[in-house]
Amino acid sequence: MPIRAYKHKHSINKGKIQTIKQILTEYRKTAIKIAKKQWKIFFKEGSFNKYADIKDIPSNLSERYKQTCQSQVVSVLNSYISNRQNDFVEIVKNSNLDEDTKFILLTINKFKTWFNEKLKEAKLKDKETKKVIKTLPIEKYHYKIARKIIKQTFKKNRFPSFKHISMQLDQKVAKIEKKKEGKAKEFDYWIKLSTLEKGKPIYLPVYKNTYFEEKEGKQLNFVQINEKEDDIEIVFLKDLPKETNYIPQTEKISIDIGLKALFTVNTGHLFGRQFYKFLKHYDRIITDLQASLQKQGIKPNESKRYQELNRKLREYIKNEINRLLNKIIKLYQPKEIVIEKLNFQNSELSPQLNRLLNRFGMKIIKQKLQDFEERFGVEIIYVNPAYTSQTCSNCGYIDKRNRKTQEKFQCLICGRKINADVNASRNIGVRSSNPMIHKRRRTVLRMLVRAYLSDAKNYACNSRACEVILSNRYFIGYYEPLRITSKEKS
Repeated sequence: MPIRAYKHKHSINKGKIQTIKQILTEYRKTAIKIAKKQWKIFFKEGSFNKYADIKDIPSNLSERYKQTCQSQVVSVLNSYISNRQNDFVEIVKNSNLDEDTKFILLTINKFKTWFNEKLKEAKLKDKETKKVIKTLPIEKYHYKIARKIIKQTFKKNRFPSFKHISMQLDQKVAKIEKKKEGKAKEFDYWIKLSTLEKGKPIYLPVYKNTYFEEKEGKQLNFVQINEKEDDIEIVFLKDLPKETNYIPQTEKISIDIGLKALFTVNTGHLFGRQFYKFLKHYDRIITDLQASLQKQGIKPNESKRYQELNRKLREYIKNEINRLLNKIIKLYQPKEIVIEKLNFQNSELSPQLNRLLNRFGMKIIKQKLQDFEERFGVEIIYVNPAYTSQTCSNCGYIDKRNRKTQEKFQCLICGRKINADVNASRNIGVRSSNPMIHKRRRTVLRMLVRAYLSDAKNYACNSRACEVILSNRYFIGYYEPLRITSKEKS
């Protein structure tokens, strides 16, 4: 079941806020030390250990606090490793290795045995009967290749930083208590929080969140505490049940991600047409402010206005993505969503905003789609987006010149005119069952060219189409057969 976080208003005085920030500072220092120890365990044993003995780690936190901190650190590290496993799969499937070697490497990756070399053989099983079809021995050199690949993914993706983490506290150190009858009626919850001084907890008054109260699900005995400028944030967690009333009305929809229209569905519907306009507006303000601060010798992070603008921008991106995807799921109620595995990128936006969109924006999209999977059982399929914007969804002809403008697409062969994003979304839908999903861009191009020629050669070369194709650099290497065919038919 999905776990969701809900912010709650509080009435904590400045003295207690200062105490909490002192705990948070020590918590983060301890988390960094624990992470270093966990990485040593990982490279020695092949996995993290949330029950590791950490009494030797110096900290002003109590042992209970340290154990809570370790659980959070290990959870973050496991999530990081899970993402690197996915990267590993992409690298192996895109490689030129033979199929047996690929299967052995994917088996090592599946069981996370890159460093401990526990597995001695890889067993290929029949999907239906589960019977072993083939057994392959895992040699030393297989592990050597596997380690090289996983380390390559580490180099491309920084290890998680714990310098700014929030505290995710269980009831060992933060006990949530509902208000008692006849006492402090103004507040709905009290959090009994352990401090750095043994035997001297503090009590934090918290108001209820009506949305949280009405949401079906089980409240967890966890509280998340984070700093927010001169204040702190209190977050409660709830385990939501899977929606049982969700009945798919559409078999499959495919979505193209863009900026002029944030989401374009293969049906022709465009969602988020003001998204790009708003981003450009904020980007200009933030960029101008950044230049002004630089002239004054002030670091952007030292400017409250700069921080507030970035906070509002992040909030807008998050809210707009969630709002539009909720609208799409409500409108179509799909059984399956096919979406491109793509990063935002626009030359008209600043490098800083492009980085924000690529990291933060895509993270929000993936989180929301994961929410659909967990709550509604919607199958989410990510596909290779290479050349979807240049390929005609009607006849399959691929040509950079098909994309007339950012918004207009017109096929040079069949003449089909269509919105460029709608065309791309329809190509994305077709690729959900296509083997090119794990291929390199160059390989995808070769497959698209061959597929087009095998289907369209007979009618395409009856007319001027041959001249169009012969002037297309994508078809280099296929020119001669086309010339011969063209001469024969003329």
